[in-house]
Amino acid sequence: MDPARRGEFEKIALEVRKDVVRMLSVAHSGGFKKVIGIVDILVYLYWECMNVFPAERNRQDRDRFVLGKGVAAPALYACLARRGYFSREELWSYGRLGATLQGFADIRTPGVDAPWCHGGAIGIARGIASSFGDEGRQRVFCLVDEDDMTCGAAWESVVSLPSEGAERLVLLIDSTTQSEKTASGLEIFGWDVVRADGGDFDSISEAFGAPDRGVACPRAIIVLNKAANMTDMGFQEGDAPMSKDDVDNAINLLESGTRGGGGPDGGK
Repeated sequence: MDPARRGEFEKIALEVRKDVVRMLSVAHSGGFKKVIGIVDILVYLYWECMNVFPAERNRQDRDRFVLGKGVAAPALYACLARRGYFSREELWSYGRLGATLQGFADIRTPGVDAPWCHGGAIGIARGIASSFGDEGRQRVFCLVDEDDMTCGAAWESVVSLPSEGAERLVLLIDSTTQSEKTASGLEIFGWDVVRADGGDFDSISEAFGAPDRGVACPRAIIVLNKAANMTDMGFQEGDAPMSKDDVDNAINLLESGTRGGGGPDGGK
């Protein structure tokens, strides 16, 4: 990746992470570690990979994104706000009764294409294929947690994916271990599997640019999330809400480059 472009993405990701901290703070919510690690992959999607049109968000030729990792909604909201889907002021009402941005992504939110469910991504991919055939080039990206892949219903829906629209689907698997069990299982059922370091924009770019096998098949990118295991951010263990000191500490650490993601230190 061009160094200037990578630097631009790292700056955007930093601001998104800071917004996530602020959102969780004003909402008296925890779970920061579950959210921060997917920021880089979202930034890459919305600023580099996907065809999106914030000013015309219902255009039929747009790519779609489905967040199957429901608890990571704050990261998606912060990216959508930075991308221009709605005002950043909306972020500070996150989780409040009647607010646009609720704990789990909802299709009433500008920029959200489906509720948090990977099954919705499969349905959208099939619908696009049925409606546009070979003329359309729209793709569907869905981010899920690797733990969810162990659920019977989730796994069955993925491995039994019908051929119609399959080549349009990219499944992003948020993983703390990059389990070979998940990769080999998907490959057995015809998926094209590649891997990426979720805290390294060069690695993410290489994964998205990896050549396919020349056949119509869905692709899975197993994204290593080192931030989920980070122990140097100074937060309490578990999902306890952040105190003011936690927030100040997090912002300072993020700005200094000590964070679980891309940037000077990245997740390396």
